[in-house]
Amino acid sequence: MSRAGLRSQLSSYLQSATSVPDLNQVFTSFPKQINFQVNAQAGQKSRAAAVIFIERETETRIALGGATSGKKRIDYDVVLQVFHHSMQNNAEDAMNDLDATIDGLKDYLRADHRFGDTTGNIIWQGAEPAIDVEYSEPSTSDRGATETWVVLRFQVTQIYTA
Repeated sequence: MSRAGLRSQLSSYLQSATSVPDLNQVFTSFPKQINFQVNAQAGQKSRAAAVIFIERETETRIALGGATSGKKRIDYDVVLQVFHHSMQNNAEDAMNDLDATIDGLKDYLRADHRFGDTTGNIIWQGAEPAIDVEYSEPSTSDRGATETWVVLRFQVTQIYTA
């Protein structure tokens, strides 16, 4: 049970998210720089990179049958930071692309609450009971790109015998 294991599992799950429009990269740590050309398709006007960040964690233990029969519960507050870069000529088209990316991510997180962990050893439950989303105001760079930053916050829980 580790932070690195959680980030790795969530990253693998998100990298298989072919149904999420424009999601080109997933990072398990903040990159020094994001190159939006990486994994981009020819003619792709909008691209997104997601960064997995564990903001905090809380650990509790419960022993209903005595000192040696306990369960440990670790709740992680996960922040999925999405950096969206669009070269759409029209700002409304850039926003529509961003909406499709965020809606696709939320749908994908809801689709499997263990994020691909069939055993439940790494992730017992994720993105429950809520997904909170915070949006930045879009900005336009000198080169005409519309850039928006979005944060998806949700809890991931691990439970194991301790």
